[in-house]
Amino acid sequence: MKRNHYALRSVIFILLVCLISNKIMAQKVYPDTLNPEQLNLYMDKAVKMNTAGIVLTAGGICIVATGLGLLTSYALRIPYDEWDDSVTNTYAFLTLGGMATTITGATLWVVGGSRKAKAELALKNLTVSPEGSMAVGLGITIRF
Repeated sequence: MKRNHYALRSVIFILLVCLISNKIMAQKVYPDTLNPEQLNLYMDKAVKMNTAGIVLTAGGICIVATGLGLLTSYALRIPYDEWDDSVTNTYAFLTLGGMATTITGATLWVVGGSRKAKAELALKNLTVSPEGSMAVGLGITIRF
């Protein structure tokens, strides 16, 4: 009986990746508790994440369209009996890879946009009086 060691290795690799990823947890960041320097850094990271999400989503959509186009043209040109499995598998994996890239990009786009909005709100709420000003925090409001 012949065994496929490649399949066994890939299953073990997938299980290890799943177990390792469950052990690692990200630290929760509350933008209201950050000082202005940290908040600007948080904002820059959020903008980079948002941009990366947009690029990955657009790239993934292009890859999916390319894979589906190649697969469809191959299927229409060649009869089913003469299909080469390596070619069809390549086009199918290209399409699946594009789908995975699109899903990852959309997730990064949404999370980056959310973090960016939270950072903008925290920056707007953060009021820092300029150095050398005479204001000590007391103001007068007159309503008519």
